[in-house]
Amino acid sequence: MMLQAAEGSPKEVLALWRQLPALAKSTPKEAYRKLDTWLPNRGVRGLYAKAQFALNLAQLEKLSGHKIFRLGPHQNGQLHLNAREDFGHYNPAFLKWATQHGIPGQHNAQLRKELQPVYDQHLRQLARNYFWAHQTLQANPQRATKAREGYLDQLASKGKAGMWLQDFFRPEADRMEKWGDWYEGNVALGFWVRRNLDGSAKECQSLLVALLQTHDAKWFKAQQR
Repeated sequence: MMLQAAEGSPKEVLALWRQLPALAKSTPKEAYRKLDTWLPNRGVRGLYAKAQFALNLAQLEKLSGHKIFRLGPHQNGQLHLNAREDFGHYNPAFLKWATQHGIPGQHNAQLRKELQPVYDQHLRQLARNYFWAHQTLQANPQRATKAREGYLDQLASKGKAGMWLQDFFRPEADRMEKWGDWYEGNVALGFWVRRNLDGSAKECQSLLVALLQTHDAKWFKAQQR
C-alpha cells in the first residue's frame, strides 16, 4: 500500500499507526526492560516501547517542530525515568500539534475505518482507563489536591514519588478494576496529577477526547450520560 499522508497528519504518523500491529510482534524484550516496564501490552511505556521503532521522541520533535517536554529530566529526545527530584513537564504546544496531526482518522473516514482495528487492539484499553482516571479525579477534587501536595513533598525530599502515588491511589485503582485495568488505572491517576502540576491537563484531555471521538464515539457518548 502506498504511504500517503492523512489530512492534517504527516506520513510518518500514519506509518506509525499502520506499523503498530507488526511492531507489537517484533519489539524485543530488551526494549521494554529499558523503559522499566514488565507489561508489554499495558501502559504508555509499553506502547512507546513499540512505537519508538517507527517514530521515536527525537524524530517526533523534529517532525512537529516542538519540544515534547518544557522542563524536567526528559530532554533531547531521551527519557530519564529514574529521576527523583522532578518529572517531565509536557509542552502544551506539542500536545496541541498532536491533537491536530496525531490521529489520521480524525478527518478521514476511510482511514478511520482502516485504523480502527489498531485502536481496538492497542489503544482502546489505554484511552478508556485514562479517561476514567480523569473523571475520577474531577469528581474528587479534595482527593486530587491531597495527591498533588503529597507528590510534591516526595519530590522535595527526593523520595520515591511515583511509588508513593501508586500506593496513594490504590483504593481508586481497586474500584476502577471493576471496569478497567488496575495497573493502567493506577498509573493514569498519577499521570493526571502531574498534568495538573505542569499545566498541560487541558491539552492532554483535548487530545484524549479527540482520540475517543474518532475511534470510540459510541462508548464516549455513553460516558456523558
